[in-house]
Amino acid sequence: MLAYNSPLFPATPLTMLPIVDRYILGEITKTFLGIVIIMLLILIGSGYLRFLGAAAAGTIGSEAMIRLVAVEALRLLGPILPPSLFLAILFTLGRMYRDSEMVALAAGGVGPARLFRVVLLTALPVFLLVSWLTLEIQPWANGMKRSIFRQQESSVDLGSGIVGRFNEFNRGDLVFYVEGVSADGERLRNIFVQNRKHGRLGLTVSAEGYREVDPETGERFIVLTDGRRYEGLPGDNRYTMGQFGRYRLRVEAPRVETGRQPIDAQTTASLLRSDRLSDRVELQYRLMLPLAVLVFALIGVPLSYSLPRSGFYGKVVLAILFYLVFMNLLAASGNWMESGTTPAWMGRWWVHLLMLLLASLVLLIRSPELIAWWLGYFRRRRPR
Repeated sequence: MLAYNSPLFPATPLTMLPIVDRYILGEITKTFLGIVIIMLLILIGSGYLRFLGAAAAGTIGSEAMIRLVAVEALRLLGPILPPSLFLAILFTLGRMYRDSEMVALAAGGVGPARLFRVVLLTALPVFLLVSWLTLEIQPWANGMKRSIFRQQESSVDLGSGIVGRFNEFNRGDLVFYVEGVSADGERLRNIFVQNRKHGRLGLTVSAEGYREVDPETGERFIVLTDGRRYEGLPGDNRYTMGQFGRYRLRVEAPRVETGRQPIDAQTTASLLRSDRLSDRVELQYRLMLPLAVLVFALIGVPLSYSLPRSGFYGKVVLAILFYLVFMNLLAASGNWMESGTTPAWMGRWWVHLLMLLLASLVLLIRSPELIAWWLGYFRRRRPR
């Protein structure tokens, strides 16, 4: 039989682990990957439906929709990894308790210290991955998402996605309706336009029109042909009416945002150099998600304890409540820090300490026999 340290199976840190450790680590990892995939599919699916609605309305193009879905996946991956690992630990260790596997392992000398070691070994690569995602990828993805939407606003196609609905441009100063578009997408048919200029409201109807871009300035126009125009002040019965053979309406390009980037799109390096309180709040948020991986890995070991053949869904509900409390405290801690409710020196780190304290209290109330078993195990243990 080939050994793990044979030429075909060289020794690695993973293969050098004891069989029990590899078994627990493998079970947690498989469950973790399954939960991550399911959560990503659910969240990306909901985001895809939102982007699909925007594409149907002509706000974004099909290529931009695909890019937005990919960017949204990168944005969501960091925040969903900590709860996914937490649930994976609860599912795996809880199943082992229910199936009496933990009883057999305890009889073989596998104690709580060994469980914590395996769980933390599983959580370490997840911690590093979440750190990279939240500190580097998530700010980039936030900025990229805004950039894609700005590009779509500035390059909106007036010939697609506009038929049969009222379309608004120039911050509401230009509203038009198109009944149909030619097969080549160049000619617009039966157009109704409302535009406002210098306080005067103009209504224009035309049998046909087309798009036009000024080759020198790059400005975009809707050119209407063979139509009528009515112009006046709202509430005043005095208005002018005229006919035209060709009439151009300029479509103003959206204003490009300048100045400081939104805080969630700023790089972590720039936040480290900043002394602004809001930047410190955002920086601590990005650091708290990787720390949540380690905190909930520690919490998951005692919370997964259950008696053999006992129910498990109560543990899942408790875990979900724990994480909901954590996420609400995470959001509230930022608001409290910015408003001065909590001192700036305290930061947002107290949320993790509070979660550890709550887990300890729940453990003392619901599972005192586990505490007694752990204390007895460490008391009986002798150095080898």
